[in-house]
Amino acid sequence: MIDLHRHLEGSVRFETLVELARDVKLGLSRTELRRRTSMKGEKPGFLRFMSKFQLYRGLYPSRDWIERVAFEAAEDAKNEGITYLELRFSPTHFGRRMNAAGEDVAAWVARGARRAGIEITFIATYGRDFGVKGNEPTTRAVRGTTLFSGLDLAGTESVPAAPFIPLFRKLKLPVTIHAGEARGAGNVREAMDRFGAKRIGHGVRILGDRDLVRRAVREGVVFETCPTSEIQTGAAKPGRRHPIAVMKDAGLKLTINTDDPSVCRTSLRAELGAAKKMGFTEGDLRRALLHSALAAFLPESRRRKLLARLAAVE
Repeated sequence: MIDLHRHLEGSVRFETLVELARDVKLGLSRTELRRRTSMKGEKPGFLRFMSKFQLYRGLYPSRDWIERVAFEAAEDAKNEGITYLELRFSPTHFGRRMNAAGEDVAAWVARGARRAGIEITFIATYGRDFGVKGNEPTTRAVRGTTLFSGLDLAGTESVPAAPFIPLFRKLKLPVTIHAGEARGAGNVREAMDRFGAKRIGHGVRILGDRDLVRRAVREGVVFETCPTSEIQTGAAKPGRRHPIAVMKDAGLKLTINTDDPSVCRTSLRAELGAAKKMGFTEGDLRRALLHSALAAFLPESRRRKLLARLAAVE
């Protein structure tokens, strides 16, 4: 199995969070910690979903804590049966409490995650809401290390993405853009046209523009779909067919991912199970797995090895 779209910020074990909150004297009960960091039992809504990450920003008091949550996130993925993981995170957020250099934070995350013994690469996440300047530690991490295989733009889609275009071009790494999740197909078009994105995070609202759907099919754009989180953010509406099933039938290239396992209370196996309930066949899921391997931010030599491993399992 492959997970291309998993945020470290949303992959912290709850029991670890309880211990961490005690360590930093947060003074919140287990019930309150769960309420603030999980969508279980909550009404769908994008801003409500995003609010679940507020507690984590500026929470980490030491290198040891950062290495620990990175290790546990990678270990959890390995225990799920994931053989290749792309883990995305913001060095800016993880280093905030310590005012740590972004490149140091990135090294700590990589050191912790790699101890889990899973094949893993890292994507640097930029938050639209904080602007280019507010993401400077992440930029320093990208420029000051060789850890990152790609760039991600996330956050509130009503905040303009345009200020990040010159920066992303200068950094010269492959990009995946969160677009068409909380806002319309125009954001997907912008990601494709102005960022040159060949991978789109979620992107379900592309269905509002049939011409763009046809173009994305022609150009082989890959969509990182996450069935549970798309329900929780309100991108998929209750009582209606899940948009990823419609996207599949339209011929778009889909991958199935977790997004935020701890916030969503899910796993990759659960997401694949959800896709099956929507009508995805075993053949559809194999194609999604192949799309993941072909779209992974890997050098070709590593991609060939990944494809060979997948072929050996079939």
